[in-house]
Order: sequence, then structure tokens, then C-alpha cells
Amino acid sequence: MQKLKTDKDNKQERMNFVEYWADFVKNNPDEVWSRQQKLLIDSQIKNAKSFKISRKDYLEIKKK
Repeated sequence: MQKLKTDKDNKQERMNFVEYWADFVKNNPDEVWSRQQKLLIDSQIKNAKSFKISRKDYLEIKKK
């Protein structure tokens, strides 16, 4: 598996991660990479639940 390359350019950094993750998924069993995805998704949901903001305020922020 390739190492994750770091780059100062944000777009290139994202592309490096996409390539890294595609390689990881191709070269690891479903059980391994799906566990990684579950951890990420669960942590995002937990964080969202702890962030108290009204729907109206969220949509206002989203406009900016």
C-alpha cells in the first residue's frame, strides 16, 4: 500500500487522500476498511449531536 503524501496545496492534498483511500480499499478486505469508515462516520455523528445549534442558525451559517 502506498504512503499518504502530504502537500501544501489543498486540492492536491485532497486528491492524494482520494488516491490513498482507493488503494487502501482495493488492497484490504471489506471488514478492515468498512470498520475504518464506521469509526469515521460514528465520530462525525457524535460530534454533530454535541454541537447545539438551531436549524435556522445552521442554514444562516451555510449561506455564508
